[in-house]
Amino acid sequence: MTSRPPGFLKGAGDFFFRFRNGLFPVAGAVLVLVSRPATFPASRPLNDLLASVGAVSALAGQSFRLMVIGYDYIKRGGKDGKVYADHLVTGGFYSACRNPMYVGNVLIVTGFALAYGSLASYLFVIPFFLFVYVAITVAEETYLSARFGAEYDEYCRRVPRILPRFGALGEALKGSRYDWRKAIRKDYGQVFQTFGLLALIGLGRAYTLEGGLSGKSTVFFAVIAAAAAAFFVVSRFLKKTNRLVSPGTRS
Repeated sequence: MTSRPPGFLKGAGDFFFRFRNGLFPVAGAVLVLVSRPATFPASRPLNDLLASVGAVSALAGQSFRLMVIGYDYIKRGGKDGKVYADHLVTGGFYSACRNPMYVGNVLIVTGFALAYGSLASYLFVIPFFLFVYVAITVAEETYLSARFGAEYDEYCRRVPRILPRFGALGEALKGSRYDWRKAIRKDYGQVFQTFGLLALIGLGRAYTLEGGLSGKSTVFFAVIAAAAAAFFVVSRFLKKTNRLVSPGTRS
């Protein structure tokens, strides 16, 4: 059996898992209240460079999530606010990494923090969410070890916790079909949030750096925000009208 994790991390993970959907809005509100975007580092070229790196990181994380979901999906909703799983998922990206969705999430959050470009985003947002995902991972591993026993322990011995083994991934996905309908159906809300928040951060940076919302940068980010909203509305309509149901499935 795998060794038991520290009780503190397990308790923190259970707490964060229960309230995880509200963590990002609260953290974002606190960040906006205590700092302005594009203020750290003070060098404009360096700040712009880090913002670009952040945007790439967030988009890479979102793309990674869509890839994971399209091949094999784990229901992360839990049950009664607690970690829950009815079966152990080991296929798709889960054959190369035990927590691929959290890899994507960390890339997204880190990207947002870099794009925002304030000291608070570096000192608060990144460390806080790293701790949150580590704690939730510990709580989930504790549950899965107790729930699936030797089967989960063997899975842990074969597959790393965080860093994917891309060599093993190619073999695992051989012959598999990517289900883009499932990816959009399951993650269209997160796609909207990723692009929408990047657009809002961009508008905030333009306001801070240019002293107002005018010019090509404002139009560019406004178009991205509008496109993200349109994508959300269309995707939700397609989901509600069962147009995103994958062939051979009921939902």
